Amino acid sequence: MKFRILYLAIALVLVVTMLAACAQPTPEPPAPEEPAAGEPAEEMPEEGGLPPIVVAVWSSPEQENLAKVAEQYTKDTGNEVVVEEIAREAYYDKLTTTFVAGGSDYDVAYIMSDWPPAWVEADGLQDLNQFYEDPNVADPSFSIDIFRPSVDPFEFDGKVFALPSEGDTAWLWYRKDVLEEAGLEVPQTWDELLEVARAVNNPPEMYGMVIGVKPDEAIWDFMYYLFGHGGGILDENNNPIVNNEQGVAALEFYASLLEEGLVPPDVPTYGYNEILTTLQEGKAAMGIEWMAATQTLQDCEQSPKVCKDGETQLLYTKVPGVEIGGEVVRSTGGSQWGWGIPAGAQNAEAGYKFIEYLTGKNGASQWALNGGIPSNTEALSDPAVVAEIPQFELLAEVMPFRQIVPATLVTAEMVNELNNFIVAAVTGEMTAQEALDGAAAKMEELMAEAGYYD
Repeated sequence: MKFRILYLAIALVLVVTMLAACAQPTPEPPAPEEPAAGEPAEEMPEEGGLPPIVVAVWSSPEQENLAKVAEQYTKDTGNEVVVEEIAREAYYDKLTTTFVAGGSDYDVAYIMSDWPPAWVEADGLQDLNQFYEDPNVADPSFSIDIFRPSVDPFEFDGKVFALPSEGDTAWLWYRKDVLEEAGLEVPQTWDELLEVARAVNNPPEMYGMVIGVKPDEAIWDFMYYLFGHGGGILDENNNPIVNNEQGVAALEFYASLLEEGLVPPDVPTYGYNEILTTLQEGKAAMGIEWMAATQTLQDCEQSPKVCKDGETQLLYTKVPGVEIGGEVVRSTGGSQWGWGIPAGAQNAEAGYKFIEYLTGKNGASQWALNGGIPSNTEALSDPAVVAEIPQFELLAEVMPFRQIVPATLVTAEMVNELNNFIVAAVTGEMTAQEALDGAAAKMEELMAEAGYYD
């Protein structure tokens, strides 16, 4: 990897700046000397046991879920797990400062797929290969393949830096009653979706579709159309491909929905919440929305306007694909989180054993039944899990062709550029080709500056 010194310097500047911003501290007595990274923690386990571990997670439903699974893990293994909750707005900065400095605050942390590149660059994360490839550490049944492709965003130069969890996607939501009344089948391809949207479009009472082109969320809606048309963001050499034939076709399709009046006219202000509300209110016959919305959209108490006789009329299915050789070829989007071990972890091996349990079939099944989204296909297909959360059966089917926005050192900047150009195309300021050519140029510049090209 390149630019290690640069990123360490940036991290040092960040730490110094944060300290300078604080009020002048009053003198405190010297703290007891902490053990150096890699040395045993002071608190030793009982003979034959594992030391207590500290797990960082942000304030969220995941924190509540983690506490439940950790309690069961401690009962099963005797290994104590301390869950440290950190405020969402401070979470990334706290982890970055700790990881880059080699801090020993945490043994495990909950991390998003966008974050590891800079941490790996700065030697802030431990690779997990050292544990799962060691027969004296890993469970004999462990296989990294059960996590693919969800683990791929966490793999760099052949080393895995996190085991995945909370890997989600979005569904195509459709009004069963509206389509049946019009004598229409559920669309499987984009061409079919456009035909159905035109056939049931009846503004302003009900639009054929709803999309979300809010400036800071546009890519998270559009990526389903981009990947679903066979497009992508970067190729295997990190060159932008968003402006290839498939990408342009996807954005032309996406923009045409507003141009034809098939979606509400104010969709440039829509994001996750607005799409959710539009579907809840029965203002759109179809829409692509994250699977996290499932309980809300299918609960007749929360969404009574899309229910008849106590039964929801709003159902979900896979996002459309393209027909090639008589078959529908699908690709879709999503997001991915996982569990990693900081470089300075005091109890790395014990941390790994907890991660192995948490993401393995038993732990992942508990995670699912508590309200989480496992990335272990065995857990997603567990009959007990599917009986409680039927959408997980479909998620297990979708996992093999789910794509994630590439994790790079400049992903955040690339996302911002993509958002801007997607909005420009949908609102008619640019053609799809002009917008994506502009986005590709900006992305290439960012990748070059980050050292991805020789």
